[in-house]
Amino acid sequence: MYFYKDILHVDLEMSSLCNAKCPICNRRQQGGPKNTSYKETYLSLDRFKTWFDDEFVAQLFSMQMCGNYGDAMTNPELVNVLKYIRSINPKIRFTMNTNASGRNEEFWTELGKLFSINDSTLTFSVDGLEDTNHIYRRGTHWPKIMNAMKWYTKSGGIARWEFLVFKHNQHQIEEARKLANDLGFHHFYAKEPLGFVNQPLTEDGRTYNSWMKVLNEKGGPDYYIEQKDPSMSSKEIKLYLKETGFIKSEEQSIEPEELAKKFNDPKVFYQSKTEKVIMNNNRKLSAWEEKLGETDIDCMVIKPKSVFIGHDGLVFPCCFTASKYYANPHAPQVAQLQDFINSYGKRNISLEYNSLKDIIDGEMFQERWVDNFNSHDIREKRLITCSMFCGRKTNQEYMNTKNSIKHKNNLLGKR
Repeated sequence: MYFYKDILHVDLEMSSLCNAKCPICNRRQQGGPKNTSYKETYLSLDRFKTWFDDEFVAQLFSMQMCGNYGDAMTNPELVNVLKYIRSINPKIRFTMNTNASGRNEEFWTELGKLFSINDSTLTFSVDGLEDTNHIYRRGTHWPKIMNAMKWYTKSGGIARWEFLVFKHNQHQIEEARKLANDLGFHHFYAKEPLGFVNQPLTEDGRTYNSWMKVLNEKGGPDYYIEQKDPSMSSKEIKLYLKETGFIKSEEQSIEPEELAKKFNDPKVFYQSKTEKVIMNNNRKLSAWEEKLGETDIDCMVIKPKSVFIGHDGLVFPCCFTASKYYANPHAPQVAQLQDFINSYGKRNISLEYNSLKDIIDGEMFQERWVDNFNSHDIREKRLITCSMFCGRKTNQEYMNTKNSIKHKNNLLGKR
């Protein structure tokens, strides 16, 4: 892998709190019942100082704040943490993703100032306009998003809009692009989503070919989100919206500040007991499973010398492996990843009990992750998760999404 002294980039999960209920997020089961296997908390300035010494902060080139389970804006100490980092490393480059549905003018103004230098960029994850964004970004509210965009860009913040394209919002790309340009955004991308099931389904008299099921709080089906359909006109999409009732939103907003008041116990580790998929290592593998083992792994964090730090201080190579650890173990890749970590001991990769140097320079990073890359059988040491996202021949879905937000696809034409 790499050593502690070589690390140039940290992907830091500032919070595991969020006011949204997106269908593909691991926080909830398809946007419905809440996942109770992870700790709800945020990274305070005091804990940051405990986890990272000044020398390490000074060696970094960049820091990303996206997160698997939370939105960084829900951290009530975010601005103070970022100002502290900048005081040690004035040249550091910040990047962050947010649904932007919350906080006040002062917060977004301060954040804009922090993201106005060193090529720092804030990505607004907004998937539609006032009548459609809430369909996927459930629990978000348009007036708050507009307020965030306005005050962030007004204070000089470099802004990027990533617009996930679905059937229900595909007709709004140009309108959203114009809005981004009017607000002073630097980038606008029509992004390919992940998470669709590509097989026919008939429910309540409707047939879906490529779909994403959305559940309600009780676990029952709420509605289905469909993949974009280039053959449909804007008029047909508007009629589709009326027929499905998507244009209505009665959800109540939850302010991030209210969420944050309830949590911050850094020593608590909790993982719910759920029924786990047990892999039968004696069975014959399918052709796809064999391919997952045979493909070469091109780990995307080795070259940039990057590491992911979770909301509770657990250290992983990347956000993909970290996301599986607290996901519901109903899928083989999740159960397999959990077994991989637990067999080593999660305390051994926790910043609450070890230094970052000891974790990175220790057995997990220098031997176990590497053994996984070198194995060629998912029944042995090869992790399905690594093959799904970094396998040269098995990560096509992820690469399609990643490639949709390359500079050449920037709809504002800026750099």
